Amino acid sequence: MLFNSFYYFIFLTTVFLVYYLVNNKTKWFVLFAASLLFIGTIAPNLVIFTLIFTVVNYFFGIVLQSSRNKPTRLYIFWSGIAINIGVLAFYKYINFLFENINFILSMFPARPAIPYLSLIIPVGISYYTFQALGYLIRINRGAEQAEKNFIVFGTFLTFFPKFLAGPVERSNHFFPQLKKQIEFKSENISAGLRLILWGMFKKVVIGNNLAGPVTLVYNDLHNYSGIPLLTVLFIQTIHLYCDFSGYTDMALGSAKLLGIDLVDNFNRPFLAKNVGEFWRRWHISLSSWCNDFIFSPFIVKYRKLGNKAAILGIFLAFFVIGIWHGANWTFVVLGLLQGIAISYEFYTKKQRLMIAAKLPPKLAVRISRLIVFVFFCFTLVFFNAQSLSDSWYFITHLFTDLQWQVSGHKFIFEGGNFIFALIMFLFLFIAEIYEEKGVSLIGYFLSRPRYLRWAGYYLLIVMIFYFTGGEDTFVYLQF
Repeated sequence: MLFNSFYYFIFLTTVFLVYYLVNNKTKWFVLFAASLLFIGTIAPNLVIFTLIFTVVNYFFGIVLQSSRNKPTRLYIFWSGIAINIGVLAFYKYINFLFENINFILSMFPARPAIPYLSLIIPVGISYYTFQALGYLIRINRGAEQAEKNFIVFGTFLTFFPKFLAGPVERSNHFFPQLKKQIEFKSENISAGLRLILWGMFKKVVIGNNLAGPVTLVYNDLHNYSGIPLLTVLFIQTIHLYCDFSGYTDMALGSAKLLGIDLVDNFNRPFLAKNVGEFWRRWHISLSSWCNDFIFSPFIVKYRKLGNKAAILGIFLAFFVIGIWHGANWTFVVLGLLQGIAISYEFYTKKQRLMIAAKLPPKLAVRISRLIVFVFFCFTLVFFNAQSLSDSWYFITHLFTDLQWQVSGHKFIFEGGNFIFALIMFLFLFIAEIYEEKGVSLIGYFLSRPRYLRWAGYYLLIVMIFYFTGGEDTFVYLQF
């Protein structure tokens, strides 16, 4: 049941009506039951797996909280961490491990091989595993008390707006909201519906119309070179942004309707002036999780190493971010490239500031933003390509056969949808520039007369319905 499906809106409307007809404590049961029902529509067996996962982490939290003996507490803590990582690694990475072992074994004369396992990766496992890990780590640090109400804890891990593709929510942010008195507020309903509508627009009108060329080229990569690859190099970033941020907006909007604020994943990332800033604006819930639970503890533990600890911590965090996306060496390279870029920025900050000082301030900012954007476009080749060899082909054929012709580039010219999507993104980007400058366009829009506001809403709805039926799935559901 995808967010951009008719069935989801029927489901969300039903949950919404029941939710506000019951008292506050009963609301917990409604959300938990609705979340399990939502998971069941994806795969009935997934409900059983998710419940077992939830029960195990619930009891680990309770036992960890009650343990006063330090050695025992550490044993319980690391057992919980090992089980969570072990489950995630088994489903996502076991065949990747076998593949690499088999590659090494193939170099020997006997050539034995380990058979691959037929596994179905549980949907959303990367997201709720990281949420469970963060919860146990915070309890072990003494920063949080274990949640004793199983329904509340279960809702935290399974809450349907964030179950499929995040954001990676924090327990200390989620629990207090669930336990407070949640009342029906018209402003929450308006804000939630606007977020859902805006997310649908980004996903359906822009993301779906740019998905076709990206998918077409990567699925038949070796038949393309030059202009098609250069085109896809840049539009793949716009496609991913509109697809993933569209999903996030719909997730945030769905939660907002129920009086719950989830953490946002995006903050105008294409206006970042360096790669470090970019990752404070892109996939924020994951990058901040890695900062809090991997990078910061690492540099504190190894602070005697000075700057070396920071660099090693950066690479460790981005290795995790890379491999979190999937069992492929392309994702490892994706993460390592981010680590290299941020390390480079760390060591060359003084020199770069000296160069920037010689340029007009606005020009320096624009050049910086352009460099960051182009760099991220380049690294997304490793995100979308099926293998390192495909990534290498893409990069090495960017500037071969640079002939602009209509025939052979039908993925661009077969309709106006492609150009229309780019125009819509241009309007979106201009709006983000104004927001970056402190000009609230949403505030201006909401201050307009009602007929103008509704005209804007209807325009978005018409465009969404017109373009519905394209690439409907969300990119980040695969993770």
